Amino acid sequence: MRTKLIIGVAALQVLVLAYMAGEREWVARTGRTVYLRTAPIDPRDAMRGDYVRLTYDISRVPRALCRGRLAATNETFETLPRDTKVYAALRESEHGLGELVSLSLAPPADGLFVRGRTEQSWGGNLQVRYGLEAFFMEQGKGVELEKGRGRDGMQVPLEMQVAVSRGGLAVLKDYRWSALGIGLDLEPKEVVVANARQQRRTVAAAIRLLNASSNDVAVVDLPGGRSLGLVPDARWGDTLWRWSHEDQAQPAPEPGHVIVLKPGQVHAIRITFDDPLWSVVKKEEDRSAKAAPVKLAEITEDWSARFRLEYRPPDRAACANLPNAKLVWHGRMPSRAFNPTGNID
Repeated sequence: MRTKLIIGVAALQVLVLAYMAGEREWVARTGRTVYLRTAPIDPRDAMRGDYVRLTYDISRVPRALCRGRLAATNETFETLPRDTKVYAALRESEHGLGELVSLSLAPPADGLFVRGRTEQSWGGNLQVRYGLEAFFMEQGKGVELEKGRGRDGMQVPLEMQVAVSRGGLAVLKDYRWSALGIGLDLEPKEVVVANARQQRRTVAAAIRLLNASSNDVAVVDLPGGRSLGLVPDARWGDTLWRWSHEDQAQPAPEPGHVIVLKPGQVHAIRITFDDPLWSVVKKEEDRSAKAAPVKLAEITEDWSARFRLEYRPPDRAACANLPNAKLVWHGRMPSRAFNPTGNID
């Protein structure tokens, strides 16, 4: 009797594994295809062969995108049980990329979504895994892939091809590199402060845009750095700052603003931190009539003032009548995080 029970349990386990493998294979063949932007880390596990560990743009969810009971959670997500099932609603944007619209405890009534499980979280961001965090490759390919995302100090995002079922099960299929890479350079300077004391401050920054593809790619460089946006970085908790010009419309692009890059070419966009355009306001002062914007150049010691510069070309409609409009890369591309005092992640 005991032997039959053991055999039965073993057979059930085999059937469950076979079902899971069959289900994933079916999703890979029939599911809707979308790309998810990611950055690879930790390229090798000797026990399991070459693979790349992945984290996605949709893996860290800010409170503003949580819906329902998730949005009603207390000030932090620390009390939310780990492994809580969640559903990430996506929209497919330029280049077939899936962008996070919202996260909830119930599946959306329609549209594209991916189901996941919560991880240990803190502050204003909820960490989620989707079962897509390990991509296995041929021997020796994992390290090669890891190196591919950093090219001459610029980051080229890895975009994973994912098949998604109607029920939100996602399966990794393949990958591609983004056509555009981005680099950030800060420009420090010694300035004289109180008591004739010298202090090292960051006075400017340059965003470098790399054509990482094998075809011509065009970027749009609006006057005054207006092709860029300033995004508060909230990875380690709620940020206290917001960009004071977030809602200001971009000027209309003109023919001279379109820059065509050959494969491997780089175009730099430079901004200065004493420009009023790059001013920020503390969130707790948003509702105060006396709140005054602070230039990035004036922030010297606040460790919580962390930002990313984000390349934001005008949309396709605004560029439609420009020369080389079909070559313009559309979408958003964030830089590495930085502090105005000069630190870069």
